[in-house]
Amino acid sequence: MKIAYAGFDLMEPALRALSQENEIVKLFTCRVDGEYETNDGVIALARSLGAPFTLNRITREDVDALLDGGCELLISAGYYYRIPVDCRLPMVNVHPSLLPYGRGTWPTPWAILDRLSESGVTVHKTEESFDTGDILLQRRFALAPDENLESLTAKANALLPAMMHELTQDFDRLWAQAQPQGEGVYQPEPDPEDYVLSRCSTVAYADRVLRAFYGYHACYRNNGQITRIIRGRAAQGDPAGRRYPLADGYIVDIDEKIGQKKKNK
Repeated sequence: MKIAYAGFDLMEPALRALSQENEIVKLFTCRVDGEYETNDGVIALARSLGAPFTLNRITREDVDALLDGGCELLISAGYYYRIPVDCRLPMVNVHPSLLPYGRGTWPTPWAILDRLSESGVTVHKTEESFDTGDILLQRRFALAPDENLESLTAKANALLPAMMHELTQDFDRLWAQAQPQGEGVYQPEPDPEDYVLSRCSTVAYADRVLRAFYGYHACYRNNGQITRIIRGRAAQGDPAGRRYPLADGYIVDIDEKIGQKKKNK
């Protein structure tokens, strides 16, 4: 198939798998912060394929140009912007949750914060409303008791190559038989500063927050100051003299952190 792809490096294995069996006619990616979110991988892959790319958001004129060039499908995966839906060009979105649960821009931390036993990946039709379209494909996996954001994302990405193969090899049937979602659960993008840890935090709460934002950042408040913690774990230890004490004889054990502090608002 001739496919346009919209996304950044979060689900780059999807683009890589698609490129092995299909023609990538254009990449639409986003301006990213370069710290937690990158697009170097998808841009490098597009260049290696000789496919044009842009950082500008998709417009209706872009959709017209794709159709004029023979594009058969637009696939988005982690794309920031609303895509102008056009019935002339099939469009699907790859979403890292088991829709209709987990609608929203970043559902993966919620799977841990909500203490789910499983999560997954859904491919659904793109509609004007985010994450509401009929489901073409869905795959699930179990969440381990110690699952964190990085390991959960890795499990989701491991499903993408087979899902992209199935999607493109059996597209007409999957599109025709897509199932409506029904009522869903929308979750706003979590801000780690909404889940601030302190010396009063219980170990259960701290463990859940640190795992939900592991590799991104959780926050710790001490004397009105907030420190971002990228990779930390709740561990037993004498809190005396420790920088990140928790309640009941626990501490935050830091693997890696950004030490810059900022005043609490």
